[in-house]
Parts: sequence; C-alpha cells; structure tokens
Amino acid sequence: MLKRFSLALVTAVLAAQAASPVLAAPAPKATPTPNPLQYSGYIRAYYFTRQNATGYPQTFKAINQASFNTAISLHLQYTFENSPVTIGGTYLYANPLNGCTTPVSHLSLPCGKQTFTGQSSVPTNPDDTLPGFVLSTLYEAYVQYKDPTLYIKVGDQVINTPWANASDSRLKPVAFEGGDLTYKFNKVWTGEAAYMDRFESRSSSAFDNATMLTSHPVDGPGVAANIFTPGGSPITTSGFGYARLGFTGNVVANLHYYDFIDIANALWFDGKYTWAKSYSKPFIAVQAGSEQNTGRALIGKISSSVFGVQVGVSPWKNVDMTVGYNYIPQQSDTITLPAGVACGANNQIKITVPGTTFPYFLPSGGTANCLTNSNGMTTVYYGGWASPYTDSYATDTLFTTSISQGLIDRRSPGSGVKFALTLQSADHRARLIASQAYFQYGNSAAGTSPTQETDVDGTWFFHKPGSGPYHGLLIRHRYAERDQKNTLLLGGTPVFKYNRTQLEFDF
Repeated sequence: MLKRFSLALVTAVLAAQAASPVLAAPAPKATPTPNPLQYSGYIRAYYFTRQNATGYPQTFKAINQASFNTAISLHLQYTFENSPVTIGGTYLYANPLNGCTTPVSHLSLPCGKQTFTGQSSVPTNPDDTLPGFVLSTLYEAYVQYKDPTLYIKVGDQVINTPWANASDSRLKPVAFEGGDLTYKFNKVWTGEAAYMDRFESRSSSAFDNATMLTSHPVDGPGVAANIFTPGGSPITTSGFGYARLGFTGNVVANLHYYDFIDIANALWFDGKYTWAKSYSKPFIAVQAGSEQNTGRALIGKISSSVFGVQVGVSPWKNVDMTVGYNYIPQQSDTITLPAGVACGANNQIKITVPGTTFPYFLPSGGTANCLTNSNGMTTVYYGGWASPYTDSYATDTLFTTSISQGLIDRRSPGSGVKFALTLQSADHRARLIASQAYFQYGNSAAGTSPTQETDVDGTWFFHKPGSGPYHGLLIRHRYAERDQKNTLLLGGTPVFKYNRTQLEFDF
C-alpha cells in the first residue's frame, strides 16, 4: 500500500510540474555605459595674511602682507569609445575682485608695494604667493593612453614625484609640459620615465623654460643674490628628465633619478613598511638622496646628501601620530674669495661689485655660510639640496617640512625634527592636524640659527566624505608661527605668522 501511495504521489507531482508554465530566467541587469565625457572642478576663495617680523617693524623694516583671491577651475576629459585613449584639459580663472589685477599693478600704489620709511602707520602689501592678481590659464591639455600595463600621457599636465609635484597649496597646482610613461612589469615592479621641458608655477598663467632657482618669480626668492642674471632676466634651462623603479609588496619602495638639466643630477630613494595587522598599525619610512651640480651649473656648486626617517602609529581610531627626522650634512671649502666677493660681518657671502657671480648654492634666510680665517682665507659653508621646482613652496618630500618652511626652502644643511598629530571625527567631517618642528641651521664656528615652527591645520567638510573624490563645500584654516634666533646678528625674520583661510566647493 505504501509503495503504491508513494508511486501515485510522485506521478502527481511530475504531472503538476509538467502542467506548470515554464518561467524564463530573469534577464541580467544591463551594465551602464560610462559617459565618455566627464567633468570635475572646484571654486576656491582664499584669504592670506602674513605678519613679517611681528612686533619688530622698526628694526627689520618689514611690512605685513594680505591678499584675497577667488578662482574657478574646470576639468574636462573625453575617452574614445572602446579605446584606452583619453584627451583632457583643465582651465583656471582667478580674480581678486579689487581692481589690482596684474603683477605690474602691484609694483606701485594703491595696489602695492610699500616700503618701510619709519612711518607709524604701516600699510600692508599684497601676498603674491597666492597670488593677488588675475590668473587665466589652460594649465592642462593632454592626450592619455591607459591600459592595465601601460600608461602614457603627453602634453601639459600635473604630475606628482618627490621633487617635481603639484604643490597644490594655493589657487592652482603647478603644471609641467612634456611626456610621462609608466609600465607595470608585474604585480610588484613598476618602471616610469618622463621628460618635462617647461614649467608653470602656481602664480603664473604661462609655461616657460626656467625654474624657481633660475628666475625671479613673484612667489619666491628665485635666483640667489650671489648669482648674476643680466638685466634680471631668467636663466633658461631645458627642463628635466626623470626615471623611477618602484616596488610594491610587503615594503613599498621607489628609486628615483632626476636630471635637472644644467643644474644638478639627483638620486632619491624612499621606502615604507607598515605592520598592518598589528595593533595601532605602526609604520617606519625612510628617505635618502644624493645631488651634485651638472652641465653649466647655472646656480653654482651643489654637493648635497639627505637622510630621513619617520615613524608613526594610530593608537586609536581616527588618531594618527608621527615623528620625522631629516639631516643634511654640511659641506665646506676653504678658498681665497674672488674679487667682488666678501664674507660679511654677519658671516654671509656678500657681492661687493655688481655683476659678480660667486658660483655656490648657498644657504639663505639668516643661515651663516662663510667664515674669515686668520690667514686671510675664507671657509665657505654649503651643502643644501637644490629643488628647482619646489623651492620656497614648502611642498617638498622631506618628513620635516612645515607650512611655511623647511630645510629645502632655507637651501641649507642642518637637521630637523617634526612631531605631528592628526585627529578626525567619527564621520570624517572634521579634521585637525597639529605639528611642531625644530630646525638647526648653521654651525658653531660661523653661527647657528635655531628655528622652530608651530602649525595648526583644520578642515570642516559640510558633506560627509565618501570613498572617492570629495564633492561639496569645505572650509579650511591653516596657521603657522615660526620663531628664529640670532636674527639681529645673522639676519632673517625673528617671528613670522601666517594665516590661510580657504573656502572651497568641489564638483
């Protein structure tokens, strides 16, 4: 009976299934076709104030500075259908909205520049590192090829390498003109080669064939006083060549080579190891480099080496702590100074005959660089790292570089240590970075210039940041206070305060 019942039940089920309509499998969801035309950009408004030699205008004849400027940047790129080829460009327009729209207007009143003559009421000058005049530039215009193995980009572009980078701390980034190629040999090894022949600074609307060390830019000190430039014209160069070999595994490391044509050759190494599975995710990073003058040695004798180490931990969620150290050994030559050159009372090289060049890359900003010996000869102290595309920008790759300055911007040998703390709110809408840096410039024989800097950098995102590029409104304020010793003897600015307020909308 049970067997008959089971057979009847199976027969009934099979019959029911046969009679049921067959349902078609759901169609797969269509993959949306990416829009070949993409756009992004930002609107920025900045207000900068610089208090130079705060509290000491009569002694140092320093005039404070202030500038406001607004900018809009629009990036467009088009990727050809079923192709790895993209064309793109980025245009920026900035206007201070005060009628002082050209660099020339800042050379005279009412836009600037004032000189200190002892007046009790000292006006402010513009801060043209922002800058305080109009910018109008198509700073990117490129053709790009990209597949999983090969990347090629040719044209005007923004790049990011240790000693030629975007330096995007103002209205617009630095840009370069040339070609860049990256090839992935396998999952861990990558090679890169580039040649960039022209450069557009952060305060310029045009590309040229000079650098921050071979010209007289409005946003930096430029050519040193001991290098003569006829008529104040820039010293032209042919740009730089670059090569990199990168490794990505348990350790991330890169070996970089730069040929700053007719300035210097530089070899640079950086590496980082993170104990990712350990509590607080500690890491250690190292950097080292060697640089020598080359070719026409346009800015003089360069002989420099750099060493650095940084350690960091994240002891709690959204809390990061780092300590960094850098050391640049001092070099010296004992020579008879040529005619037209003297070692001044402040132990710094002075040009006594206009038109004279003393071919050394010397420390600046109040760092002693010479000492007259009892036998009449002079010991010249040098050894700083020459950085043609980040000089005076405080955007170089050293672990100790701070908001307003570092070893590179002082063009000086010496040492530095920097302590930094980063805090973020749980939703990452608030971020605070605080740091304290200590620098030692000069030497006991010629005179020391101890310098310290305290920095605070706070950002509030009105919209919670996602995993990709931020879209929305943000406000950011950066404050730097730098104290420098022995300035009455060696020169420089004793107390310097910097405020930068930024309102930005990203789209």
